[in-house]
Amino acid sequence: MSHDLSQATLAATLGYSNYYLGKIERGHANITCDVMSAISSYFQMSIGQFWTFAEALPRKSPSGR
Repeated sequence: MSHDLSQATLAATLGYSNYYLGKIERGHANITCDVMSAISSYFQMSIGQFWTFAEALPRKSPSGR
């Protein structure tokens, strides 16, 4: 799924900081139900669909490589 959307644009649209969304993306912060709901709604999917999509993404190794 490609939406050509920057993290900063998504953060501003949803009312969250780019810093916070970046921490979630890097695995340095846990996503809350509110954020998960906001992101899934933005992409017009249920939280279940969002979760299924996220689970299918390639995993990074613990060292970040």
